[in-house]
Amino acid sequence: MSYALSNSWDLADRRLSLLEACHDPASRRLAGERGVGPGWECLDAGAGHGGFARWLATQVGERGRVVAADLNVRFLEERGNLEVLRIDLEREELPEAAFDFVHTRLLLIHLRSRDTVLEKLAAAVRPGGVLLVEEDDVYPFAANPPGDYSDAWQTFMDAMSGTDSCWARSLPERLDALGLTDVGVEPREQLFRGGSPPAQFWSLTWLEVRDRVPSAAVIDAGRAALADTSRWFHGPVTIAAWGRRPA
Repeated sequence: MSYALSNSWDLADRRLSLLEACHDPASRRLAGERGVGPGWECLDAGAGHGGFARWLATQVGERGRVVAADLNVRFLEERGNLEVLRIDLEREELPEAAFDFVHTRLLLIHLRSRDTVLEKLAAAVRPGGVLLVEEDDVYPFAANPPGDYSDAWQTFMDAMSGTDSCWARSLPERLDALGLTDVGVEPREQLFRGGSPPAQFWSLTWLEVRDRVPSAAVIDAGRAALADTSRWFHGPVTIAAWGRRPA
């Protein structure tokens, strides 16, 4: 699987913890609004640090089941009704019509075969079940003035070979095309202060690619900007889209 930000990185634990702090509250709310509850069988694809999968396990109870799937499962641990699955989603198949709820977050835009993987995730939903996809899109960056932060963002995106930073804006249409019903969407803008958890997350993310860019100084200047608590920044918008597989 061609994911450019590896869980094997030395600071991946901290980076993924920050990602969860930024995104888990909204993911939990959206899952609850989709009806996730006791007895449900769930798949979290690209489970990363495992926080959302562990939360799902508390919601579905002993009669339910959660599968936390990832290519690198170093941060995932089986416990009770939580199973761990090591899988390359680009090359391996998922069981079809096996889950009441399938979720993925900040994964597909990094995969070259993202459309094929999205089809696999939709096919893994059983009739009447729900697919929830959350991915970032870069269109709010026009709100940022030129300078150190914008320069670092452009350098970072240039280093992310295989990533499509505009793909998420078409998620509702893609779910429609897969035959899902009750399709809905929620865009979540990221506007944050320097030094905050989102700023720390992006700073670490840029640090991970620092050795791959032509000018590390551009990344260093952007990270310094993110540490400035007097400044505010526009990040990408997270587009959450969901749909139900017809019964």
